[in-house]
Amino acid sequence: MVAYDFDLALRSLKRSLTLTALIALAVGVGMPSHAHAVGVQKAQPSAYECAAGPKAWIQMDPCPRIYLKDIREDSDDYAVKKEPERNSSVLLERVPVQQQPLDASELCQKLDDHEVPLKHYGGSDVYERNLAKAKYCP
Repeated sequence: MVAYDFDLALRSLKRSLTLTALIALAVGVGMPSHAHAVGVQKAQPSAYECAAGPKAWIQMDPCPRIYLKDIREDSDDYAVKKEPERNSSVLLERVPVQQQPLDASELCQKLDDHEVPLKHYGGSDVYERNLAKAKYCP
């Protein structure tokens, strides 16, 4: 296979013999691309700001595609807002989620603003914000 790639590269490329041989050899042994080899990569976002209609939050993983919204959230009707009876269902609305990647500086600014809540599991919001600040903010 390497010999075939080498021969094909020599015949088809109109470059110097040495460069052609090096390219063919790199293709044959599966070397990483030049951009990858020198460390030129797109920076991974630190967090994501998610927005589903008027609801917004920050999370460390990519946002879900949809948010399942309880239709009782926006209702002023007492009959709609009351707790559902046992074994009854609650209608959920599928709301598309907009995702905004945040780099470390944007995340730190949002954490300091306290305008957008941070999604977390357990712990208080202040505690979770302080953990995120310690990890991502200088």
